[in-house]
Amino acid sequence: MKLEEFLELVAEALDCEDVIVLSDKVLDIEGWDSLGVLSIVSMLDGLGMPLELDKFEEIDTVQDFVTLVGFVDE
Repeated sequence: MKLEEFLELVAEALDCEDVIVLSDKVLDIEGWDSLGVLSIVSMLDGLGMPLELDKFEEIDTVQDFVTLVGFVDE
């Protein structure tokens, strides 16, 4: 999966119509709230990339998020 595809899945999980890029601050992203985070956790679990909820407290940017989940662009 390409990074762009992964970020599109994140945007879908958040019901965000904007394009998400690595430099975005997560708190500025539409839908990045407690419900959105649960949707992301569910999406990640479905992709075989489980992540604990408390790890989201460490995330400031989308790049932090991508690094935390260990995403590797194919």
